[in-house]
Amino acid sequence: MNFLKAKSILQDALDHHSTISIPKLKKLMSALNMNLESTETKEVKYLKNEVKKLHKHIRKLQKELAQNDG
Repeated sequence: MNFLKAKSILQDALDHHSTISIPKLKKLMSALNMNLESTETKEVKYLKNEVKKLHKHIRKLQKELAQNDG
């Protein structure tokens, strides 16, 4: 099931107050890349790591620039 189809099915169920079986809901959530686990800490860790990588890259470029100027 693709994302747009899953979104459409879920939106239709919400709009018409219809029930969804648990297996179908699991499939919809999987297709929509949703889960019930807290992803905030994972996202924060990922973003902090990306910032660290960027800082390292900036320092490396600054060092190379200083060496080329000197």
